[in-house]
Amino acid sequence: MTGDEDLEPTSPPGRWQPTIDALAAGLAAYLGEQVIVVDPGEMEDGFSCLIRGAEPRSPFFQVAWNGILGMEHRHGQPSISVTLFLYSRGRRLRLDNQSGSFLEIVYDGALDGAGTWRALGWLPDDLGEFEAHDRCGE
Repeated sequence: MTGDEDLEPTSPPGRWQPTIDALAAGLAAYLGEQVIVVDPGEMEDGFSCLIRGAEPRSPFFQVAWNGILGMEHRHGQPSISVTLFLYSRGRRLRLDNQSGSFLEIVYDGALDGAGTWRALGWLPDDLGEFEAHDRCGE
């Protein structure tokens, strides 16, 4: 068992699946990394998907990432962002002495994935919102 069994998609494609697929493809191009949609959690007016990168290639560093791709509506417009967590040997990496940190990336453009991605940078998890993402694959 590799632990990936729990990361397989759990729901059939729905209303937002074409948008999720297009955004994941655009994000992959932006990151230069494979983006795997793990769990496309859809709601009526948006979605929140667990995503991850490919399995680590280096036996020494074992660097991996997980994240959340989400869309909600703000002021009647879709707001799309990605929150990424970086791991080495299964443990979450942090900036400086932060209790937690994450990379925030936002998307501007049409829901067909033809828009642009922009990194806001590494941010501290001051509120502990993402403490549950302390270990890779959780």
